[in-house]
Amino acid sequence: MTDQEAFVRLSCTLTGLTDSELPVMVEQQDPTGVPVKLYEFYFERLRASYPAEFGALLAAWASVQGDPDPAAQLADKLAQADPAGQRLRVAARQVIKIWLLTTIDDPRVPLNPQLRGRNSGQLGGDLGQFQHAAIWKLIGAPAPGYSNFPHGYWVEKPSQS
Repeated sequence: MTDQEAFVRLSCTLTGLTDSELPVMVEQQDPTGVPVKLYEFYFERLRASYPAEFGALLAAWASVQGDPDPAAQLADKLAQADPAGQRLRVAARQVIKIWLLTTIDDPRVPLNPQLRGRNSGQLGGDLGQFQHAAIWKLIGAPAPGYSNFPHGYWVEKPSQS
């Protein structure tokens, strides 16, 4: 299994969504015009922004793959109160955030103890990623500013699909 394939499996485990519920296969063009899958963009973004934490999370995920319940084993690693557990939680938070919201915590802003290890800086992806955030499908609403519906569609309650 490649690191990117492991990232998709890890993403499903952390978000509780399937790979068909996550927009893993959505394609965007890179700056040179080459189509790239969204999971590849997210993988590279996380690896560049949180290299140590993301690397440790991928390694932790790889280490539990032979277990009958890898999700439970990963949960145990995430629950550790030591610095290694903290690094894993930071990375896991970024994985969840990037799929659900297309944002990550700004790695240049230090963690805030009053925010339980989170920071107040956010980095978004490009505009083409925002509309593919998994949260919109989960709440049954179009991404604000990206709807193909006619003007005024928002006055009606979204259908339950």
